[in-house]
Amino acid sequence: MGKIRSLFRRRASSKPSSPTTASASAAAATASPTSPRSPTATATATAAAAAAEEELERVFRKFDSNGDGRISRSELAAIFESLGHPATEEELERMMSEADADGDGFISLAEFAELNASAAGDAAAVEEDLRHAFSVFDLDRNGSISADELARVLRGLGEAASVAQCRRMIDGVDRDGDGLVSFEEFKVMMANGSSSAAAAIAGLAKIG
Repeated sequence: MGKIRSLFRRRASSKPSSPTTASASAAAATASPTSPRSPTATATATAAAAAAEEELERVFRKFDSNGDGRISRSELAAIFESLGHPATEEELERMMSEADADGDGFISLAEFAELNASAAGDAAAVEEDLRHAFSVFDLDRNGSISADELARVLRGLGEAASVAQCRRMIDGVDRDGDGLVSFEEFKVMMANGSSSAAAAIAGLAKIG
């Protein structure tokens, strides 16, 4: 599938040395440089950054199937295979070369964090990321995501997600009550992103 293989196509303009730096940069980008911050606001921002870092690490571990702290070429291939969209050798070579900043043949957590850092204020790129992720879940290409489709893709990512659980997840964003997730509702689901299932979706939206 061509769209999800845009993975690693965009590179963030900044180069954080760790996922903590990436999370802190994202939090700083949303704060006004001239507005004083109360202790409560500071604590909230710190907690949000920590939660974002934890989610990122959790998604990284889904790619890092052997738990050695880095993503290999074979592990990258396995993720695409599990989603039903196997990548060619040429595509894997290109993705690895673009992602592997230090040239060691693997994608570290820091490199993964960089790939997940959207360019500040690049709303168009974020929208494109979300559309790519949406297309992965919309298996029948009818413009909406069913509970069955959501469960199938999440299980492919190693999530223990039942159809019933996915229905409840959909209920939280289903504005028109049709039992399906439209693209606009998918964006709301992404923004809510507090469940483990949403974390996996977030990973796809960033790499898609």
